[in-house]
Amino acid sequence: MDRVRTNRSGSRHGSRHTTVPSGDRHQKKDVEAALKRAEKAGLKVTRKQNGHRWGWVLCCPCKADHVVFCTPRNPGQGAQEIDQFTRRHTNCA
Repeated sequence: MDRVRTNRSGSRHGSRHTTVPSGDRHQKKDVEAALKRAEKAGLKVTRKQNGHRWGWVLCCPCKADHVVFCTPRNPGQGAQEIDQFTRRHTNCA
């Protein structure tokens, strides 16, 4: 059976639903806000979903990375970890 995936700019008519969240936004608003703060600080946010992993926050100058999960146990804690990584690597970017 084929899965039907649509993106945010795709067709909005019919009953086409997706099981995977579409677009580059994170499904948890706390984590999404932390990812936006990381981008604003100059870090690179890369989405490459594989299993429970949503993507990474990358610090290009020092080649450090932080894994972002799709469904963190505690979204607030996940956002805090992203913010801590951002604070540690703001001077690098």
